[in-house]
Amino acid sequence: MMIPDIQFSLLCEDVRREMSGNFQFLGVVADNLVVKQLPVRFFRLNVANRWTSGEGTFTQKTAIMGPDGHTPLVTGREIPVRLADGSKTHTTVETFLGVEFRETGTYWVEVSLDGELRMRYPFTIRIAPPRPAAPPPEAPSA
Repeated sequence: MMIPDIQFSLLCEDVRREMSGNFQFLGVVADNLVVKQLPVRFFRLNVANRWTSGEGTFTQKTAIMGPDGHTPLVTGREIPVRLADGSKTHTTVETFLGVEFRETGTYWVEVSLDGELRMRYPFTIRIAPPRPAAPPPEAPSA
């Protein structure tokens, strides 16, 4: 058995698999989720993880942690990761439905393998600044 590396983890709004087998990641959350108001509920958030350079069967678990960094907002299920040899990859997609954010701040995605934290990264929930009012229309010249 050889413990795999996590090649990437992406928080995104949707994941699609093409007929070619390639993945499309839509609405990737790079740093921020900017919302109009709180609380806000996302119909769907996905965490896609790719494992590589390992061999054996493992168990992955993903969670989104609240702004205190310790309280789980949502926790995924245990997902088996199987790699026949070090040249193979295994991509998992965890879908969280109806995720509600009640406060602004920095949240964390945590990815564990066999109960050991392997990756942790932040994203921020921010409220969009108000748009400036449109200037009044100019009066027609005489």
